[in-house]
Amino acid sequence: MTHTQPFKVGLTLHSFTNEYVSFALSFEDLLEKAGQLGGGIEIVGPSHHRGFPEVSDEFERTFKSGVERYGLTPTAYGSYADPFMLPDRNLTPDELYEYTVPQIKGAAKLGFPVVRLQYFAWVAAERLVPLAEKLNLKLGYELHAPLMIEAPETQKLLEQIHSLGTDRLGLIPDTSIFARRVSPFHIDRARGSGVPENLIQRALELWNERKYNEEQAVEILRAEGADKKSEAVLGSFWGTCGFSEPAALADIAPHLIHFHGKFYSIVDGDEPDLRYEEVVKTLLDIGYTGWMSSEYEGGPTDTFAVVQAHQAMVKRYISEHPGS
Repeated sequence: MTHTQPFKVGLTLHSFTNEYVSFALSFEDLLEKAGQLGGGIEIVGPSHHRGFPEVSDEFERTFKSGVERYGLTPTAYGSYADPFMLPDRNLTPDELYEYTVPQIKGAAKLGFPVVRLQYFAWVAAERLVPLAEKLNLKLGYELHAPLMIEAPETQKLLEQIHSLGTDRLGLIPDTSIFARRVSPFHIDRARGSGVPENLIQRALELWNERKYNEEQAVEILRAEGADKKSEAVLGSFWGTCGFSEPAALADIAPHLIHFHGKFYSIVDGDEPDLRYEEVVKTLLDIGYTGWMSSEYEGGPTDTFAVVQAHQAMVKRYISEHPGS
């Protein structure tokens, strides 16, 4: 088989968070960078426009002007569920629905074809699908560590998708679920937070056994002396680095509507912590032709250069696996 139309590689503006929140780059600058990095652009609602969850007419003009000026293709809008936003209780399903509706309408207003949903939105998804149909959008649950393909929660999402019988609701895997190891970036962050080295090493042992979820691992670490701070920091090993098998993408192939190309570093032209070559090969084999958004979540660096390097790596793997 020859892959005649491989998937496309773009950018999420989340990659430039360090530059954006420090005012080194303006939103206009981010749009220009996106134009230089493949043209596909994904934004994160609460990070990139005022008035969230609403999208103002002013932001619509700013965004669409930039799309035209820099030759951009809107690929996905990152919505949020935020069920824990209230100090005394969680949002109800009705409140989650009301919170998500303006985000979906805003995504359509900006010209995005896909809206990223967080897992928590599942309680409102059945009511959101008709709106997506009306606005000609697709909604996708993000599979971000620790929400691996094999996780019970993911299987519950798949059951819902199957029961609704619509192509308007799908999945958006994030490469964080395909880790080969806990990244040095996260290990160094634990050390910088003052977590004792013996607990870090114990957490790495537990992660490498690949049989514990975050809750189970934290319980073991607590019994071995971890305090609340250490529990939170070490638990993030599971929350940022999952151990799904790339081959499992074939099991969810009909439901893939977008893809997050998360990465933590590029060393000698490759991402050392995530199983990218296997992921790319599997995406090609299953015929995925949508977008992958480069999503950098490492330490401060020349983000433009590291995203360029990430995209070059992905495109190299595409060229090296033209058929199977």
